Amino acid sequence: MFTIENQATGKVFRTEGNGPILDDALIHGLNFPYGCQKGFCGKCKATIIEGEVGYDTDVPNGITPEEVADGMALLCQCHAKSDVSLVVEELDSLADIKVKILPCKVESITHLNHDVAQIFLKIPGAESLQYFAGQYIDLIHPDFEPRAFSIANAPKNSNLIELHVRLVDGGKFTHFIFNEMKEKSLLKLEGPKGDFFFREDSKKPVILLAGGTGFAPIKSIVEHAIATNLSRQIYVYWGAREACDLYMDLPQQWANTHDNIHFVPVLSEADEAWQGKTGYVHDSVLADFEDLTGYEVYACGPPAMVKSAANTFVAQGMIKDNFFSDAFVFAYTKEK
Repeated sequence: MFTIENQATGKVFRTEGNGPILDDALIHGLNFPYGCQKGFCGKCKATIIEGEVGYDTDVPNGITPEEVADGMALLCQCHAKSDVSLVVEELDSLADIKVKILPCKVESITHLNHDVAQIFLKIPGAESLQYFAGQYIDLIHPDFEPRAFSIANAPKNSNLIELHVRLVDGGKFTHFIFNEMKEKSLLKLEGPKGDFFFREDSKKPVILLAGGTGFAPIKSIVEHAIATNLSRQIYVYWGAREACDLYMDLPQQWANTHDNIHFVPVLSEADEAWQGKTGYVHDSVLADFEDLTGYEVYACGPPAMVKSAANTFVAQGMIKDNFFSDAFVFAYTKEK
């Protein structure tokens, strides 16, 4: 087991040296920059100050012999052969991440219930997308106006992008996606976008509030927290109309297997068989937490839900700067 230290930030993580240093850095929550992850683009270059690294094959094309002689390495390809001290500028703000327009292919389409489809998009070739958990992309098709969809998977695997698409009444693009689009269809995406993303440096307990397919970016955040072994208390509240609208059982699985993750489903139009909480999802949070002063809240879903949560949570002690939101606006510009 080797220790990797980034002298630029003082952050440290451990690796067995079996895989690329970049992979272990991302797993441990360090936002090392990267591009293709195949050794071609050179965006993951770092300067090795102390220690030894190696490559499984020849030195990749993304780094020159002169750069290697100067102590540089490609973190997406090299692995540690000893304790390593290196210097790399980590991404710590939205301004550090470049918005790209990339081709993508529909890898799979799965209907999760009567009006929500899970789409996996694959970015081909030597391209990839670096993003923060919680951000979204614009999906582009030549026959429709671009539409925004939140990324539903954690950022550790950026060659596959997961989306949760709700069939919107009168939405031409979502109707096409839900009923007509086939696997291997070619599209484009533009992103990442949005200032709704998980603040990893905080130690405050987290309340994640989702309405409908607002669960998608919440899923990304939780999966990232699990991958990075985050120990903060996480409370997931998912609001929907009926039980069938809770289209994944993942939140309960998280709660069953991780002591720091808690799940509360809430239905606004529950039938007699429902034994859980009812009403508006933000009201359930208010009932469960008498004082929200020490919490961070991430709210994603319909604008009315987000607005109500913001107003009532502040009245119950939440600090405004600890409230992060993404309101889904379906008409004209967004279909999340």
